[in-house]
This record gives sequence, C-alpha cells and structure tokens, in this order.
Amino acid sequence: MLYIGSAFDPAERCKAHRDKPWWPEVVSRTEEWVESRGHAYSREMEAIATENARYNLMGTSRYQTPDTPAMRRRNALAGIRGRYLRQSGLLCDDIAGAAREAGYSWAEARRMGQIAEIEFLDRTGIFVDSVTRRRRALANRT
Repeated sequence: MLYIGSAFDPAERCKAHRDKPWWPEVVSRTEEWVESRGHAYSREMEAIATENARYNLMGTSRYQTPDTPAMRRRNALAGIRGRYLRQSGLLCDDIAGAAREAGYSWAEARRMGQIAEIEFLDRTGIFVDSVTRRRRALANRT
C-alpha cells in the first residue's frame, strides 16, 4: 500500500499526484465510494491508521501541521465555519419545511432549501470551493 486518500474526483486527484516522487511505484488504484464527504474522511483516517500506507503522513504520528498563513487562517475560522455550516443546514430544513407546508412537492421543497443553504454559505465568503461544488451538484440533479 503506497497511499490512501479521498477526493471528489479521483482521476483529477491522481493527476495532481503525478509529480510526487512515489508516483512511479503506482501499479493500480482502488476506489471505494461512500455516502458522504464526512464518511469518506472518517474511512480515510481509519484506513491510514490500520493499513500503514507508506507515503501517508496526515493521520500518522509523523504528521506535523504546517505553520503557514493559510493554516493559521483555517484554524482561526474553524469555529465560525462550524457555526455557519450548522446554521445553513437549519436554514435548508426550515425553507424546505415551509415550502412543503405551502404545497410544494418534497423534491421542489428540498431544492428550495438547498438553494437557500448555498446562497447563505456563499454570502459568508469562506466556503468558496464548497459553494462551487454544491451549485454544480444541484445543477446536475436537474
């Protein structure tokens, strides 16, 4: 086992790894799809802890969080990000519930809630990549 990772687009992630010194050792890859991003992260960390992949650092005792401006900003925003994500989920549920009460179908109501959630997260300015992915996923479902 060389490396364990998770990605929205495994093919693109592999392309990004091609400049790694270990890439010539790659013979094959295996994909396992799970129900959500959170589950993917959990499964990834469990696998890293148990599989002893040669080139994984994160999730092992060898890993040290880099002290960079980006990491300091991420850590400073962690609490706010969590609160905004919880609030956006509640907003999604509230909008969907109100739409259902107004007579919209479950699918229409859920879509309205998701649109409100995406707009809320977009206005915070700290979920740029997530908003882009969510918009793309919502567009692909229609």
